[in-house]
Amino acid sequence: MKSSNCTCYVTIVFCLVLSLVQGVKGGEAPSILPNNSVQLYLPYEDRIIPDYSMIYAGQFYDKDEDNDANDTTDALWCQSANNVTNIGVWYYPNGTEVPLFDGEFGDPSAPSPLFSKRFSGQIALARSDGLSGYEGLYKCIIPDENGVDQTLVVGAYTDTGYNNNDGPDADLTMQFSLLSTSRLATPPVFSLSFNVSDGPPTTVSCSVNGPSKGISTELSRVIVNGPRSVTRVTVTVRLREAGNYQCNVYNDRVTDGPISGNSHPNAVDSTSSLSISVSDTPTGLTATRLSTGVAHVRLSWSTVSGDTGYEVYYHLSSNTPVSAGTTTSTAINITSGLNQGSTYTFDVVSYGSASIPSGAASVMLTISEPAVTEFMATLVTASTITLKWSPPTPIVPNSYNINRRCRRVCESSVTINSTTSVLPPHTSTGIPPYSQCGFDLIGIYDITADLTTDYSAETLST
Repeated sequence: MKSSNCTCYVTIVFCLVLSLVQGVKGGEAPSILPNNSVQLYLPYEDRIIPDYSMIYAGQFYDKDEDNDANDTTDALWCQSANNVTNIGVWYYPNGTEVPLFDGEFGDPSAPSPLFSKRFSGQIALARSDGLSGYEGLYKCIIPDENGVDQTLVVGAYTDTGYNNNDGPDADLTMQFSLLSTSRLATPPVFSLSFNVSDGPPTTVSCSVNGPSKGISTELSRVIVNGPRSVTRVTVTVRLREAGNYQCNVYNDRVTDGPISGNSHPNAVDSTSSLSISVSDTPTGLTATRLSTGVAHVRLSWSTVSGDTGYEVYYHLSSNTPVSAGTTTSTAINITSGLNQGSTYTFDVVSYGSASIPSGAASVMLTISEPAVTEFMATLVTASTITLKWSPPTPIVPNSYNINRRCRRVCESSVTINSTTSVLPPHTSTGIPPYSQCGFDLIGIYDITADLTTDYSAETLST
């Protein structure tokens, strides 16, 4: 009988120890991962929660709190379609890394109040103690199926902090910034930025000139102050429309319900707005040739009231516009980059410090090559040749030079003579009789000889 009693006693102890070990283990990792990209999974609520959503301490643990059939640990899981081992990192609201733990869930030696634990394709954020003093925005960085790191954010609060939170608070006024690399871009690309505090901004929806006119945006959210749960929200807009731009912000609370000490039954949203103008398009744009060069152009236009300045572009019909610079005046000279024989479109855009650039005022101009007509001798004597010519169109040189080359019929030597700053008619003197002479008429624009016309004549006998 003693032997039998001893055997039974040993068996009971073994069963008890096994039960305690299973209790310490506390649960398993979720068995299902996303088919693509990344996600946040909260087993306690059996929900995939949105990025930048809001949970409270009583919704995630370091054990299987709800005793589900799959024995899944009710931590907050950051999951990826990239099913590799040792994946992901969790960060505290202050930016420091949540410590990794290799032991079992429920192990009392685990870091407190939170620790992270890695599995294939996922990493858990487990809570082993209260969240007081550790509230804010927690960040998980985990690679997707392409190996590209993705960031997921969740706001985690104490139960009381969650219940007292009446929704996110957005800055009343947004900040405008032009993103287009060219003010000529159609449509222009600009951003509207503002801070959101007192909770994560799960959803941001924007409109212009009333809520019924929603606009398409690209959303960017960056934590700028974790402990205070501040997020910098930036929306990118592609639109040229003046009016009142508004962005409405609210967060996805995993559990709705009464807000303690607040008249609203549920958390409310918040709005940030900014009135944006569109600069007026310049009028009266003209393009004229300058006599400083055969391919120099002056643009002028009327003043646009209230604008900071103007940017000028030029382009051939098939080319990308090139900026000729900015100016605060209503005229600009373009003295480089243009070529003779080409037709250009010139565009002028007005802009302000906090406004959408205007549409472009445009004008076309063909830069034709100047040509002298009727360059000829009007009087020839034994020692002189008088030349005349008509000024070239469309631009007249500032002055002319004449180069002369003469050779007497009976001689082989050539004499060369140059005369500067001449006007028509011009008499070339000191030429021996019976001389054959060639003349180059050179038009001077600025300091460059940009125009040359040839003519030949012969002096008379004595």
